[in-house]
Amino acid sequence: MLAVTRYYLALLGHSQRYLPAILAYLAVNTVLYTDPKSPLLPQYGISAGSLLVVSCWLTIAMLDIEDPVQRLITFSHARRWRSILGGATLAVFGCAFVLTLVTLAWSMIRSGGFDLGTLALGAAAHALCTLFGIAIGLPCSRLLVPRIGWSVLAAIFALAAVLLVEGLPLANPLLRALTSEQPLGGPLAVAVVAAVGALLVSVTAVGHLLRRNA
Repeated sequence: MLAVTRYYLALLGHSQRYLPAILAYLAVNTVLYTDPKSPLLPQYGISAGSLLVVSCWLTIAMLDIEDPVQRLITFSHARRWRSILGGATLAVFGCAFVLTLVTLAWSMIRSGGFDLGTLALGAAAHALCTLFGIAIGLPCSRLLVPRIGWSVLAAIFALAAVLLVEGLPLANPLLRALTSEQPLGGPLAVAVVAAVGALLVSVTAVGHLLRRNA
């Protein structure tokens, strides 16, 4: 699986498809973390939501690089769809981890302080949003959706549901709690279960459909 992760990271790096999403994310951070007097948790809510979109973009962009023939070659080396999906997940999570470190370091430097509790909450929110983004990106990629137009539409609707629909116990309750500085215990626990569950369901469903269609 680690070999597949390295392969996908190299593939994404050479393609440079990561640039639009990462540059947009850094631009959001530049706007957010400017006022040292602003509370960090609401800003973490916005940047975590942005990272969710970036993680989805990176997942789709990375998996869409390979054409069907290249993907079959990758599968012949990996031998299991589980390894391919796991390697892709680790690759995107690694990219998001680096972006999260940049965000947290940037925010602490701009605020001129270091609060371990706030930092931990920010890191958790960004990690959970990354999992949501990957869970959306896997089934919306070329693995299952052959046309980029349908892929983009599916991703937009899924992202809108996860980010904006208040009735869904996914990312929205956590992000709303962060941005409004409400108690975070309940929304954070729900988000942990939902993010892990969404990723497991996504990987399992995509793997099952790939095996059936192979």
